[in-house]
Amino acid sequence: MKKKQNYIATNLQVMKTVACVMLAFMVLSGCTKEDAIPSEPIPNLGGYKPAGNPTIDSWIKKNLTDPFNVTVKYQYDPFEVDFMKNTTPAKEEFVIPTMELVKQCMIEPYIKNSDSAFVKKIVPKLWVLVGSGQYNDDGTVVLGQAEGANKITLMDVNKYAKTKLFVQSSNHTVQHETAHILHQTRVYAPAFKYVNPEYYTTTWHNYTDKQAYNLGFVRNYAMASADEDFVETISYLLVYGQTAYDNLVKGSSEAGKNRLRVKEQLVIEYFKEKWNMDFRQLQADVQTSINNYIENQG
Repeated sequence: MKKKQNYIATNLQVMKTVACVMLAFMVLSGCTKEDAIPSEPIPNLGGYKPAGNPTIDSWIKKNLTDPFNVTVKYQYDPFEVDFMKNTTPAKEEFVIPTMELVKQCMIEPYIKNSDSAFVKKIVPKLWVLVGSGQYNDDGTVVLGQAEGANKITLMDVNKYAKTKLFVQSSNHTVQHETAHILHQTRVYAPAFKYVNPEYYTTTWHNYTDKQAYNLGFVRNYAMASADEDFVETISYLLVYGQTAYDNLVKGSSEAGKNRLRVKEQLVIEYFKEKWNMDFRQLQADVQTSINNYIENQG
């Protein structure tokens, strides 16, 4: 038995020696000059700040930062979006036209119908521009996001075009996200949630817009939740105008007609009761601003 114990001890000593030699070899081989930690700064970490464009930065400061304390982040930062999704940087040539659209077709109409103090309060302080949309696995595309009343992300900036179709689509996203900020600040009447709650669904993308109209929604995405329904109703009325909304109502089912009119009235009451604003005048001013923007940019 004693002989066996000595044999085991001897083997343990050998194994320890071999392990020490291997560890030393690994440490030495892992510290080669080629594998040294790079001294280059890592983008977006450790205080890294990408270079800006002086012309763009000057315009932003004069038109947004100084009057409204708003900043615009147009340099690409994957951590500002879902970095698990493929997105692209915004082209610098589209930064000023995009933010001019925000200024003319959203900020200025709100100022006209309230005041600059109101705008400073409700307009997010950070706007992030992304070149492409954010594509989801279910085939849907994210074109904008509002976060905590402090940040709005506008996507698909690189599709900018001086056409009414694009300007309306882009401003629709802006008005949609702004309306989110409004109801996150002052809640809308609970009655809105009960106009047709049975049709809210996470699979809204399986419905066509026409099916959505007949159920009482301005488009299929409004079926995602009551909050999305509320802001979609606001943005549709503001961006496409009363005539377009009336035509949508006419083309809906009888049940859809009634629901769309009820939602329209609740939106009007919300702006009056919560913000002391005449929604009809705001609607007319947004329409005028969109037409003027298209004419001046064309």
